[in-house]
Amino acid sequence: MYILMLLAFTGVYSCKKIYTPQLVTVATNFLAVDGAIISGDSTFIHLSRTTKLTDTTQIKAELKAIVSVESDQKTLYPLIEKGKGNYVLGVTNFDKNRTYRLNIKTSDGKIYQSDFVPMKVTPPIDSIYMKQTKDDEVTFYVDTHDPANNTRYYRWDYKETSAYVSLYRSIYHYKDGKVSVAVKDDPDDVNTCYRFLNSSQLIIGSSVKLADDVIKQQYFASITDKSEKVAQNYVLQLRQYALTKEGFEYYERLKKNTEQLGSIFDPQPTLLTGNIHCITSPTDVVIGFISASTVTNKQYNLLRANNPLTPPRINFNIEGIQPYAYPRPRYDECIAKADPSSIWGQGDSWGFGGVGPFTPIPPHLMNRINRTLGSGDSLLYMIDFNPPPSATWKYAPKACVDCRLRGGTNIRPAYYPIN
Repeated sequence: MYILMLLAFTGVYSCKKIYTPQLVTVATNFLAVDGAIISGDSTFIHLSRTTKLTDTTQIKAELKAIVSVESDQKTLYPLIEKGKGNYVLGVTNFDKNRTYRLNIKTSDGKIYQSDFVPMKVTPPIDSIYMKQTKDDEVTFYVDTHDPANNTRYYRWDYKETSAYVSLYRSIYHYKDGKVSVAVKDDPDDVNTCYRFLNSSQLIIGSSVKLADDVIKQQYFASITDKSEKVAQNYVLQLRQYALTKEGFEYYERLKKNTEQLGSIFDPQPTLLTGNIHCITSPTDVVIGFISASTVTNKQYNLLRANNPLTPPRINFNIEGIQPYAYPRPRYDECIAKADPSSIWGQGDSWGFGGVGPFTPIPPHLMNRINRTLGSGDSLLYMIDFNPPPSATWKYAPKACVDCRLRGGTNIRPAYYPIN
């Protein structure tokens, strides 16, 4: 065995040349079903079709399907199509003593059904905690247990929320002909934005080999000091699901196929058929597994003050703007500009009224500002303003002061901690 492996390696490395594989024609367009029936929360089901390796479209959503959850007493709970292959059932409290299945009728008239599965009751999450596993990395773990020893098989997923700041922090805003002081978390505040990301890895665990149904130090996420996320508060919202033995085995195969391939020592891929079948065409392959359970949730807040990692120095490639060193840019690195002339001392009535809003900018002065910036909208966010006697104002391109232009939202979620 070892000799054969050695010969194989020798053949690979002794003569290298570019190889273009000739892909054989294989059947595709299988229905893929992703999601679970959830009690006490919303049920999300995503339908798509498998594609060829040569296809330019990687995700082919299944549209205009009729989807419903059915109980063993034939009660139907229809899901609503939300676009892009997503189907949703609002918060529903299912009977934990009943079994349930998923029904799908696609636009081509084919009917698919999952097997009936029990409604598993998920135990609470005991704790989430963090450990610094490397100098440049922290890792997050979860502990849980079921005192009744009824769960044994678990799955987790999470949503992360991170914040980032604009290159410049604008102190004043200009809107509707008025300049006002920037107020944190105001709808017009564009200094801080938030991003949301769902977990992409399969996280499963089992206590079946233990006497007690206890999960200790289950890994679920990590973050390094190369990520901008460590520069602000960082939030993880973990969700825990109970699985049946069959469901766990399906996700275990899926995890091996998607995350543990790449060398001759890794497990070989297997056909991922689950508990969903095409009733109208029994030979059709269907990918996916439908489970049913309650869900438990827990949030972990990693405050910037408690984060042992040092924020990275990040360069942002904004067209026409020089890169800057995060987190403290210099004005000249974002083409910050200053009005060369004073807007005071000319008899203008544009004054600073204490803490409240400024008085409207006079039309003749607004015309000069528009000529300088190109449009009044360009002055929507100002970096700085010096009151008399210096009386100059500074501004920068929107990309330097409006965090939304990097894809996030400036509306802070209610659960996100404030420093």
